[in-house]
Amino acid sequence: MKTGANKEQEGGCKMKAGNGLTNGMITSGQAAKLLFLFALGTAALIVMTTVVAIAKQDAWITTLVVAPINYWFLLIYLKLAERFPDMTLAQYTEKILGKWLGKALLLLYVFFFVILSALVLRNISDFLVLSILPTTPDWFIAVSFMLVVIYGTYLGIETIARTGELLFGGSILLMFIISALLLNQFHIENFKPVLYHGWEQPLKGMYPLIGFPIGEFVVMSMVLPFVRTEDRGKLRKQMKLSIMLIVFFSFMLSVLLIGVLGVEETMRSPFSIFDMAKTINVQDVIVRVEVTVAIVWVSTVFSKLILSFYASALLSAQVLGLKSYRPLIFPIAYFVVPISLISYRNSAHAEHFAKIVWTPYSVVMGFIIPLLLLLLAFLTGRKGPKNSAQPVPTAVETSNAELAGNAQQSGSGQAGESTPS
Repeated sequence: MKTGANKEQEGGCKMKAGNGLTNGMITSGQAAKLLFLFALGTAALIVMTTVVAIAKQDAWITTLVVAPINYWFLLIYLKLAERFPDMTLAQYTEKILGKWLGKALLLLYVFFFVILSALVLRNISDFLVLSILPTTPDWFIAVSFMLVVIYGTYLGIETIARTGELLFGGSILLMFIISALLLNQFHIENFKPVLYHGWEQPLKGMYPLIGFPIGEFVVMSMVLPFVRTEDRGKLRKQMKLSIMLIVFFSFMLSVLLIGVLGVEETMRSPFSIFDMAKTINVQDVIVRVEVTVAIVWVSTVFSKLILSFYASALLSAQVLGLKSYRPLIFPIAYFVVPISLISYRNSAHAEHFAKIVWTPYSVVMGFIIPLLLLLLAFLTGRKGPKNSAQPVPTAVETSNAELAGNAQQSGSGQAGESTPS
């Protein structure tokens, strides 16, 4: 005889045939919005400055030329997700390479996701300390954000996706409002001469974008298996739309930065979009808009941080063969915070690290290895089972299972009546 908790847990394992309301499953639209927020989080505020420094007034061309690369990277993860439905990066890597070789490779991905989480956390603390909270210790900001990330990760991917939907709408609206308020300061002459040095500089400007954030898109390989089965037919279309939005807003940001601040001012500014928002002043009525920009931007980067951290916890749990990622949340956070504080000494060191280390590293982890996995899967004919179970129980489902086990041990029959909110 099954208790209520056992039935609930069993229902969680049959999500594909259910109504999609069980915690832990998301829609294709939510996955696309998470990709958008992930891409334009730290990239919008930080990387565009580097792109302008390389490509100068032709940085807007770079954002268009790099567009196909965005989709090529993502297409690999989509192909793997289609070939191995309901399987995460951890699961199909072991299926393709075998248990031990697969686990060895996955340890590199665990390290990659942990370092990525630490770097994003450092981006947030640096921005707040340098721009808004100069007297606040960076460790306090890092710990405060990490506590929120821990709670969000505990709740699971569905909560993360729903939060992303809210932030997606707010960030889109803010971008259009900021653009409208900056039109009176726009100088078209800042774009002249076009292609003065030929195509060399716009093409070189692609380099930082490929590593940051395009190479980091591999995080989505830990999210795509959670898209509802009945909604997966729309996944590729939704992802294409997301890439188009990423390209459009990257283009718009580059145009605004060059047109409003100019090349020299953009190159000098560590947070150029924030500084650009400072220039908004409409009849001394609409002022201090940069504070709103900062709030929305930090919220957007938070989406990237929590998604990276969630991927590291989930991947670690699967490598270790655990039934839940929850026990690993605090241990991983314990490493992420100090790594974020010691990752680099200053902005010059950060730029050197991104150029020499992170970009090639993310290309290997985000493009070369997934491409090799896809080729090996085709050559060996390996595919995922058509009716596989959900990759890993979510926090809510795991809690239900734990409650059921506790109830059975104590002889109680009411284990399935309580779940965390």
